Amino acid sequence: MFRKGTVLKCVVVNDLVYSNGNTIFINWKAVNNSQPKNAMKYCKYEVIWRPYNKKRHHNFFLFKNESKEFVDRIDISNEFIRVKCYTEGGLDVYTNFFSFVHLKADVEDRCEKNAIKFANTRQEQLNVLMMGIDSIARNNMLRYMKETWKYLVNTHNAIDLLGYNKVADNTFPNIIPMTAGKFENELPRNKSLRWPPMDNYNFIWNNYSAKGYRTLYAEDHPFIGMFDWRKSGFNIPPGDYFNRPLSVAMEKNKKVWNSNHYCVHGRTETDIVLDYLKKYATMFQSKQHFSFTFFSRLTHDYLHETYKADKIYLKFFKDLFKNNILKNTVVFFFSDHGMRFGRFRETFAGKLEERLPFMLIVFPSWFITKYPELHRNLQINARRLTTPFDIFATLEHILDFNGIEKKQVTKQRSMSLLNEIPENRTCDEAGILPHWCTCSKLTTLDIQNKTVIKIGHAFVSKINQNLRHAFDVCEKLYFKSIKYALLVIPSDKVLQYGKTYKYGDRMKSYIDYQITIQTKPGDAIIEGTIRFDDKRKTYDLVGDVSRINKYGDQSHCIEQNHLKKLCYCKIQP
Repeated sequence: MFRKGTVLKCVVVNDLVYSNGNTIFINWKAVNNSQPKNAMKYCKYEVIWRPYNKKRHHNFFLFKNESKEFVDRIDISNEFIRVKCYTEGGLDVYTNFFSFVHLKADVEDRCEKNAIKFANTRQEQLNVLMMGIDSIARNNMLRYMKETWKYLVNTHNAIDLLGYNKVADNTFPNIIPMTAGKFENELPRNKSLRWPPMDNYNFIWNNYSAKGYRTLYAEDHPFIGMFDWRKSGFNIPPGDYFNRPLSVAMEKNKKVWNSNHYCVHGRTETDIVLDYLKKYATMFQSKQHFSFTFFSRLTHDYLHETYKADKIYLKFFKDLFKNNILKNTVVFFFSDHGMRFGRFRETFAGKLEERLPFMLIVFPSWFITKYPELHRNLQINARRLTTPFDIFATLEHILDFNGIEKKQVTKQRSMSLLNEIPENRTCDEAGILPHWCTCSKLTTLDIQNKTVIKIGHAFVSKINQNLRHAFDVCEKLYFKSIKYALLVIPSDKVLQYGKTYKYGDRMKSYIDYQITIQTKPGDAIIEGTIRFDDKRKTYDLVGDVSRINKYGDQSHCIEQNHLKKLCYCKIQP
């Protein structure tokens, strides 16, 4: 079930061109030793450009301002460049890409003005570094990223949230609560646009920007970016520093990639993004800054590939901590969810891991010493029920930190981790639908039981109701089999006598079943939570469903994200 992980090694050992600081160098030793022997004689670079103050398509960039020839080194004053090298006769023989971080006059002017305006509203200057990795459960981090985990927890007192529970299915609807404090369907939406751009939503980095912080937003794997996959991304860059132009330019150049598309020549794609982040954090270590980065390529598809990430992130954190770059920075190192597909996901352990991603939070050591009560709260909350909504509330608290606990309403959906979270908090109070809740007790049911089979057919009926407007391109689905079925029982703290369960102040008479079925055609394996209303004698689907085997191109005929995991496209005549 669990394969042994392997270290990621790029096929290319030495890059023919490399950067150091703000300078590009030609590695003539590597050129002369290359096989077959490279006839490279000189190089030039072009700027990868995208405007920051005008709306453009989210994949827009231009190559412009080609440099003069260089044969040794050249200093770079631009943010992103493409280097191309040539033979004596002008034949293009080598291409590579590089990023740099420079001061931007308009950004510094804005930050200085806003910092002065809000200087008296906060007690401490805390920077924020948010770094997410796709599809890593806490348990899977302990399997395959144990060195990074040990370094952050044992050496830097990271708070490890054992009760961190996702609130939705995939990346986007879990990151929205973390960065905007809302569910995806609570965002204001222009219904006239099929894929509205993300510019008008108030993400947390905008709040930091408004109060004098420089901001960075960066991702790898640009075509499945969380705001870009079947979405319109950002027409105006979301941060003062934004790596998408470089990332798209690299992705479009197929010849520079190797090692299963993990490396650009001798550098991993992950390292390329981390290097950009490291330059940013170093440049502004003594100035207010906020960064949000997210990585998908290495870990999105396979449990064991997480091992490839361990040494990469360990080195990144060691470099920053040992050079004291993070002395005033709060680090949020996290995932959006566990592995959502595959054989392990079909097990009970896989089901739980999918709902329990890792979340590590590192506060500066001086902060822990200066505010022991807040540190005590963080340690207590490590064993309480927490969600992405709480991360948002914590980010708001850090932004306006005045040295004391921030008053908050008990048991609200978003709660700052700097305050103690109630021990008896329920999934309902935390905004976690029953389908995603890991606090409930689950009892295994006989999949041959007539009632269970009836629930399975009811589940298929609900799926078809969701698909009904797409039946012109999608097949109607039929019940094939039940994989497993569970009775969902709320925790003892909310269980009442008989069949009546109390959630908050509402009394409801119902029974929840979590059931996994296989449908035909297509053999989709789908998991959902079905609620039986004992008064109305009806079955209802509670919240979203999970598709737990890969559907590949089965749903190529439909664009709606919520239907792609359900649709089996009709064969067109």
